[in-house]
Amino acid sequence: MIQAMRQTLRLLLVEDEALIAMMAEDMIDGLGHRVVQTATTLAEALEACANVDFDVALLDVNLNGDTSMAVATALKQRGCPFAFTTGYGAGGVDPAHSDCPVLTKPYALSELDLLLTNFSAQLAGTRSMTSSVESNRG
Repeated sequence: MIQAMRQTLRLLLVEDEALIAMMAEDMIDGLGHRVVQTATTLAEALEACANVDFDVALLDVNLNGDTSMAVATALKQRGCPFAFTTGYGAGGVDPAHSDCPVLTKPYALSELDLLLTNFSAQLAGTRSMTSSVESNRG
């Protein structure tokens, strides 16, 4: 039986609640991925978008009264997959980003695993398409 190789993802975690961030980091590590940066404020998250190397992001919608919609816009411009995490459900997401996945807090390990597996597949498809295009440039 052939088992698909599982890609280790590097994540930006945007979460203002320390306990939730620690739980998420533990879950992500347990799934074989790693958090390369945890941002607790909108400013930290925007700084990370510009300066940190990561594959995907998880964005808490509400950051101490601010929203993470500016981070979502920056990630879309960067072409980086991301999902929102919120206790408010999809209704808390700006309509401009209604096409993005939402994990409703508290989310289960299986839900996070499915999301990260989908992101990994999405990135693998993008990378293989990029590789074939680049190899044809000769």
